Amino acid sequence: MHSLPSHIDRISELEPFRATRISRHARTRAQQRAISTKCVPLLKAYGRREHDGHGAIRYLMTKDAIAVLEDVVGRSAGLERLAGVYIVVSAADDTLITIGHRT
Repeated sequence: MHSLPSHIDRISELEPFRATRISRHARTRAQQRAISTKCVPLLKAYGRREHDGHGAIRYLMTKDAIAVLEDVVGRSAGLERLAGVYIVVSAADDTLITIGHRT
């Protein structure tokens, strides 16, 4: 069994599930890249988190992150499609800046 990512200590800290503002740029990129913005809370809750050094936080859905998520919700082909998806969120106001696939 996998544990929750280090940035989530308690269930009450699942702040990622509150509404996130989505920039026009992020909506365009999501549409162009065929990624649903509905995955944003999962990326924020389970993705590998790192600061980008420019005032934003990057979340990446790694294989380990998917394994943790599968422990919580069960195995699903939909989760596997999230492998390599990333989001960039403003550290200042939590706005989704962009979304894409890691290459």
